[in-house]
Amino acid sequence: MLSYPEIGFTLTAIGSSLYLLYKQRALKGLSLPPSPAGSYPIVGHALVLPTKDEHLTYAQWCKELNSDIISLTALGQTIVVINSVEVAKKLLDQRSTIYSSRPYLRAICDPDLLAWGDNIAIMPYGPEWKKQRRIMHEALKPSVNIHNSVLFERETHGLLKRLLTSPESFEKEFRRTVAAEILSSVYGYTVKDTNDTLVRDSAALVENFTIAAIPANFLVNFIPWLKYIPAWFPGAQWKRNIIEWRQLKEHVMNDPYEWAKAQIASGFAAPSIVQSHLASVEDSPKVNITDEEENLRRVGVSLFGAAADTFCLMQSHASLMSFVLAMVQHPHFQSRAQQEIDRVTHCERLPTMADRDSMPYVRCIVQEVLRWQPPLPLGVPRATSEDDEYGGYYIPKGSVVIANSWAMSRDTSMYTSPEAFNPDRFRVSDAPSTSSFGFGRRSCPGSHYAEASLFILFASILAVFDLTPKVNPVTGQAEMPEGKIAVHALVSRIVPFECTIKPRSNVHKELIESTS
Repeated sequence: MLSYPEIGFTLTAIGSSLYLLYKQRALKGLSLPPSPAGSYPIVGHALVLPTKDEHLTYAQWCKELNSDIISLTALGQTIVVINSVEVAKKLLDQRSTIYSSRPYLRAICDPDLLAWGDNIAIMPYGPEWKKQRRIMHEALKPSVNIHNSVLFERETHGLLKRLLTSPESFEKEFRRTVAAEILSSVYGYTVKDTNDTLVRDSAALVENFTIAAIPANFLVNFIPWLKYIPAWFPGAQWKRNIIEWRQLKEHVMNDPYEWAKAQIASGFAAPSIVQSHLASVEDSPKVNITDEEENLRRVGVSLFGAAADTFCLMQSHASLMSFVLAMVQHPHFQSRAQQEIDRVTHCERLPTMADRDSMPYVRCIVQEVLRWQPPLPLGVPRATSEDDEYGGYYIPKGSVVIANSWAMSRDTSMYTSPEAFNPDRFRVSDAPSTSSFGFGRRSCPGSHYAEASLFILFASILAVFDLTPKVNPVTGQAEMPEGKIAVHALVSRIVPFECTIKPRSNVHKELIESTS
């Protein structure tokens, strides 16, 4: 015979089970969020899913359906698209326990393919993800910005000197500078050449990851048995690509980490995230050093650029290109920022991180660049970990959830004339923040790092250079860059363009040359 505690426990378990069953049936009685036309039996919306400019198509569907949340189905998979900050906050922030996982991408996660399921960008929400996220928080929290400030200023000064001698190479030099900041911060590694092998390989890894992170790019994500096709088989170029990418991933993940450890052992290591974290755990009896090192190794490469949970290399590079375009197209905003900088520096020195509070307009430009051209227009897809209901709609467990940051940046209820570049919109105290850094538990832990880096880069460039349209040598006419947008995989960026970058005066030229 059961005891009273056992009876109570049994009744509680039965009651909980009945409640969950009732809730599940009640949810399944609801309909999915509104869907666009073009759904067919079995394949669903697979035939009408956009293959380019997805953010524009999703925004248009939401407008046609008069809904901030829509759904699609493709081969049995439910896809939910969120197009407003209000819905994103209610679901991704307030219900983050449900909306913090990731869909399983076989091309990336399968051990026989890219074998990168332990990448924090793709890893499902859980204990292992929390371990890596904790290391990231420690590395990127605002209190460590003293070291980063020195690093940012040093790399920015190097950029200014290179722009002075090779202004036409600004796109390549931006990529080097951003990579150098992250490599130095993570590993203590100093980039000494624009064609540095690690910079090149890491940029290639970022490119590969953003391609692999789009589910539709690899049919194996939907047809699992395709992974058994040998790489030599005709038509299996995708398999050969993945094998090559996996080798590159292992190189970029292991080589700089082992280099950093060797530097630490020699006693000549520069300050870095790897050094400080290993020092913080080496004498702790509760820490498994082997596991901690493996997590640190993974976090290192994720910080460099293969994790959309961080403000990665491609994003920072994209924002720098958007900044130059905006300044060339809008000289009045450029002039106002330069006047603010001159009032602080008196043209006697370069800006420093200590000037941030004294240069609010430059900070407004940072915010507007992130809003105007969001580097990740759709972020990285999430997955629901249980059934949910929102606004009378059913959102099934396992749904792929996409937050359309681009649509949020064009919300006329938040931003007047959203297509226009206008830093003044952020001068008011209650200006809405951008959605560039994401929502909830998957939001970017490096937002302070990213904004600090962009501030010193923007302020320093404007302090000493004028950014103007290129002058046609034949006609003598200024040619305003068009500013075409290319969305490649996850990342949106300005198509490379030409412009004129020249010192504001001889005084400014001498100021650049005198920097150490």
